[in-house]
Amino acid sequence: MKAKSIGCGGLPVIMAPISIFYDDINGNKSKVWNKFNSWNFLLAGLSRKDNAKLHNIHFICASNKAPVMEMAVPLVQEFNALEREGIVVFNAFLQCKVIVVAPILSFLCDNPRGAEICSQLGATAVMYCRICTVDVSSGLQGIGHLRTKTDTVAQIHRIQSLPTKREQKQMQTQLGTSCKLNPMLELAVDGHIMEALHTLVLGPYKYMLRSRMARFLPQQCKEVLARIASFLFAGVALRLSRDISKYYKSFVGRDFKTLAQLALFVFPPLVSPGETEVWLALSKVFKLAYCEQFTPDKVESMKSVCLGFAQAVDKHCPELRSKLKIHLLLHLPDHMLQFGPPSGFNSERCESYNDVIRSHNIYANKHAPSKDIANSFAIQESIRFFCSGGHLDLSEMQCGDGVIKLYQSSEVEDFLTGTPSTCDKAIYCHGALRKISVRRPTQLGSVLLQIQELGEMSIATLIDEHVDYRLLLPPTINLQTLVTWGKATVTAECDTVDVGDFVLYVDRVGSPMEVGILLSCFESDSTRYRMVQHMDPHMVASGQPCLNQFDCPLLTLTKVIRVLSPAAIVRAISVDGTTESV
Repeated sequence: MKAKSIGCGGLPVIMAPISIFYDDINGNKSKVWNKFNSWNFLLAGLSRKDNAKLHNIHFICASNKAPVMEMAVPLVQEFNALEREGIVVFNAFLQCKVIVVAPILSFLCDNPRGAEICSQLGATAVMYCRICTVDVSSGLQGIGHLRTKTDTVAQIHRIQSLPTKREQKQMQTQLGTSCKLNPMLELAVDGHIMEALHTLVLGPYKYMLRSRMARFLPQQCKEVLARIASFLFAGVALRLSRDISKYYKSFVGRDFKTLAQLALFVFPPLVSPGETEVWLALSKVFKLAYCEQFTPDKVESMKSVCLGFAQAVDKHCPELRSKLKIHLLLHLPDHMLQFGPPSGFNSERCESYNDVIRSHNIYANKHAPSKDIANSFAIQESIRFFCSGGHLDLSEMQCGDGVIKLYQSSEVEDFLTGTPSTCDKAIYCHGALRKISVRRPTQLGSVLLQIQELGEMSIATLIDEHVDYRLLLPPTINLQTLVTWGKATVTAECDTVDVGDFVLYVDRVGSPMEVGILLSCFESDSTRYRMVQHMDPHMVASGQPCLNQFDCPLLTLTKVIRVLSPAAIVRAISVDGTTESV
């Protein structure tokens, strides 16, 4: 954001467009009662890196009593004054007073609230789109005439002029417009943006997953679990539950985003070619919705991607034809052309900020929660103001350079907002155990392991009958020694590998890497052990490895168990579609 020196009392003017986010949250951690309506804003001109930080989201107000539109009346007055007149503030970097003008660039919220802002009825109407006038019967064929604020106000007056309530209701359903004038219509911003979380992740992906999992047979569910277990999650932010058949109805946004990255490796062998086409088209839309950059000359190809998905749904999934969220994806390329990459206007970070607001309410006395939350944020913002170099008109004193430098560190900023500052992986070195079991140390010989192809057996039996000692380990293990067990380890390439994951390992120095399943991680007498079940490539009669459609060798589990040092575990590996028995 650059300052412009214009005729405004001799003060420079800074344009700082903002995005408004409002949502309903629960005032307690169980998320079952005490509903709050909250309003926040963030600076729309920040870089994508800074835009994703929670301390760059700012609290406006919250209430568990007032409805959203009742709260909007005074807020609209403030927003209009901020856009038309601006406010005078002291700029710590320019060391002078400036005028900040902050027009509203967009609203970030879920689809029902988006319709409420635009005075539309949403999915319950015949013309169900809040952005255009397309009706539900042709929603997947393209985009209709774009709605404007002027048209919406004219339609509201037209509905109010009808003599009976019945006629008004019929007209509302037909036009998709509410019968009440919305205070948000007084703002200069026109229309509403489509964002990826509520429209794509919690839309088609949720519809497709629930529809498919409900029709899977028990044997097919087992195959889905096996395919998820064989998927490498090293490049994915979150692991997906291996028992997806039980918990898929409880998935939230982060689970569906993980599913989007592995759906093409899990479902296509188990569904029809037509449904595979839908999954493939949906993955292309997902890639588009979370892209970091694009060029304007690609807009037509982006429109063809979104239209191709809508047509695939229309052809192969007729039960989803009337879904509003699938039609809204057709507006994604136009919004990208207007507002830039979708990562700049998604609402995931704002949804995460709800937890910060909730924490301010939990530690209040509950007598006046709205006031307590606002006071708590006011103190936090005051600390931020002074520690950033600001000062009041009554005093020219400012914080020293040392305090300002300290406050600019991400650890201090995250501490003040109550968010974790660093990833837990950063404090673990190569070979270290992670997620140590809370149970007390046990004798090695008394522990039971469930091993594929071998069933359940004790460590003592396993060592006597199947273990092959290899790299950098003593020839024997004392079974009477107390050991500490871990659920995961860090590989030689500093990746985290959980017990049960597929790994690449070396059994001797200088030998080629092999594939296996990590069975256990434990420490005994200051010695670290990693137990791996070996996998061999499946050979054909000619002695060559059998290859699948991706030219990858098919793998078969063996009864060979190898005890290795942590240095022998190289990295995790994805063997999806390459195993005969998993």
